Amino acid sequence: MKLLLSAILFFTIGLNINQAQRPSALKISTFKNVPDDLMGCGDDCYLSEKDKKQDILICRTDYATALIHINNKSIRLKANEKISHDKNEEIYTSDQYILSVKKVNVKQLDSEYYQFKGVITIKSSGKILYQQQIIGEGGC
Repeated sequence: MKLLLSAILFFTIGLNINQAQRPSALKISTFKNVPDDLMGCGDDCYLSEKDKKQDILICRTDYATALIHINNKSIRLKANEKISHDKNEEIYTSDQYILSVKKVNVKQLDSEYYQFKGVITIKSSGKILYQQQIIGEGGC
């Protein structure tokens, strides 16, 4: 009986050692400060009208680069046209993440300014880590 219990104990310990570590929780935070090189033409994404009025961003793009804050770190992702996507969707990638900014309701207000509603999605290793409805505005 002791031999059987010992075998079970070693087997369960061995399983725990061989299991992959779970990734740490993904925490997306809002921000106000945008680096000068990302100012100008681009999209500003917000979680709510209140955030928009206070200029509190969840994501900022200049069409070539996107800025988000993950786990209290500023992360820059580069535009990636190689990944298949919808017409009103922009894809940005880094070594670890894929960011999708999908605009589902775009309202053109003049030749260089528009507002939109949409969804941002953050993926890693093919898994969706974060998905959130957003509102935004963009142009030059």
